[in-house]
Amino acid sequence: MMFAVLSIASALAAPVSPTTAAPCIRPTRAGTQVQGEVRVCPGHYRISDKNEQGVIIAAATGTRINLTGVVLESGDSVPTRFVGAGITSRGVDAVTITGGAIHGYRYGIRLEGGRAHRVAGTDLSGSRSQAVRSTPARPDAADQLNLIRADSFERYGGGILLQRTTGTSITGITARGAQNGIALLEVRDSYIADNDVAMNNGWGIHLWRSSHNVVTRNRADHTRRCEAQVPAADCGAAALLLRDASDSNTIVDNDLSASSLGLLLAGQRRVTRPSVGNLVFRNDASAALRTAFAATLGWSNTFLNNRADSAGVGFRLNRCAGSIVQGNTIIGSRTAGIISDHGSDNSILANVIIGGPLGIQVAAPQESGEPSRHYRIDDNVLSRLERAIVVQRTTRAQLRGNVFDGVGVGLIIDGDGHGSEVTGNVFLRASRWFIEAPDLAAGGNYWATADASTATAKVKGRVSVLPWKPASAAGY
Repeated sequence: MMFAVLSIASALAAPVSPTTAAPCIRPTRAGTQVQGEVRVCPGHYRISDKNEQGVIIAAATGTRINLTGVVLESGDSVPTRFVGAGITSRGVDAVTITGGAIHGYRYGIRLEGGRAHRVAGTDLSGSRSQAVRSTPARPDAADQLNLIRADSFERYGGGILLQRTTGTSITGITARGAQNGIALLEVRDSYIADNDVAMNNGWGIHLWRSSHNVVTRNRADHTRRCEAQVPAADCGAAALLLRDASDSNTIVDNDLSASSLGLLLAGQRRVTRPSVGNLVFRNDASAALRTAFAATLGWSNTFLNNRADSAGVGFRLNRCAGSIVQGNTIIGSRTAGIISDHGSDNSILANVIIGGPLGIQVAAPQESGEPSRHYRIDDNVLSRLERAIVVQRTTRAQLRGNVFDGVGVGLIIDGDGHGSEVTGNVFLRASRWFIEAPDLAAGGNYWATADASTATAKVKGRVSVLPWKPASAAGY
């Protein structure tokens, strides 16, 4: 009898296999509600969701869905017709989804409301995608994406949609080969990391009215739309898109390269609110067909230590204020390194810009647009450029500590900028002019010339170089 008791006790203490501990389910129709610990039986499931309720619905807080070994697909083969969602939740907290693959729906996963959701390691490639009609010879206006209306974002589809969630984590998912990857609509405090959303034709990751999120170490490269145009037609595609009061997000260490636009911070006056206080740090948007980093109507955003090589334009700011472009590397731009139009109180600091027609330009090209004023353009290195820095229709600019080496014309300032502070800059080599301006005080700079008269011979206009200083005094 004692032996029997011990045998029973040993059996109870023995490890229980995962199969015994968590029996699996086999969904057969859309609208399957689950809760608690849920393991879907490995296999291939073909289930449509024409009513867009979700094939599997996480119906309670704390639901954990394990899709290891599972492929769930809609059965439709035409991406423009994909509808429904693989997994959904509404108004519950802490839904966890891991592993597996979901294909052929408007959204692979759609989570609305709630806190502390987690999605990890799921393949969500092949979601809904509009047909792109543009050809190399003729762009089609129907391919233009709507950057403003939230209902259009929901209609477009994608791998994942988060809507009005807080504190969600999305890591290690794949959402390629469709229109959009990961969408955040009115989302806060989320962590979007180590995902592969490359090779889509709309937006790799996009945020609308979403703040205090961390977007890091994601692949969103080769996000292209209408890219066959030369120059590429602007259909609104971007590897990473922020708009309408998407504030205080941290965008760091993402691969945004070889896309139509790398990062686009979009806004439209009287329609959207500006996006404020975002940190864009150490991303690579090189080889952008149009612009590597673009911002419109942003305020107090910082672009720090990014790469924007071989792009149409490295950085383009339009009607931005209080923003910083610092420590970035821009090599071989096809049009310009940095352009800022109708901005105020912006700083362009310590960037390395090598090669191309134009290094930095600040201006107010539209007669009816906002003025251009209060710029700091300091400590940039500019080389192998036809025009290094151009300041047009801009007042109260400060240019200090910039190095001009191997340029056609170093600094061009029009009559509106005659009161600009130009001091402490280093002028080494210019094939045409060090400075071209109708009237400018440029004393206190460093010149690679034998004396002040030689420096004067290399400026165009009524430009004073006194007091003159030799470049050797600045260490050159």
